[in-house]
Amino acid sequence: MRLKGYRLLRRNWRTRYGEIDLIARRGETLVFVEVKARWSKNKGLPEDSLTPEKKNRLLRLAEMYLSRHPHQGPVRLDVIAIDFCSEKPQIRHYEGAIHAEET
Repeated sequence: MRLKGYRLLRRNWRTRYGEIDLIARRGETLVFVEVKARWSKNKGLPEDSLTPEKKNRLLRLAEMYLSRHPHQGPVRLDVIAIDFCSEKPQIRHYEGAIHAEET
């Protein structure tokens, strides 16, 4: 993410309700990132594991973070999927992958 111009602010931000894997900033945009990984193809692609319940939880956690750390500017929820099933890991970054209207 640093190579793409993101500045990492927090890793593994935790509350008793859950965890946000990464919180970063790119320009004026605050980005919450869920990282999903798979070491086997048996359970499908990593990004397939994002159920509506998990998306809702991530949205609530982002709101909690913003209530404690106000931010003036755009906010986005991304997903990074890492597939370790082949010789060379495949990394996919889905910008804006989670939206409140989808959940």
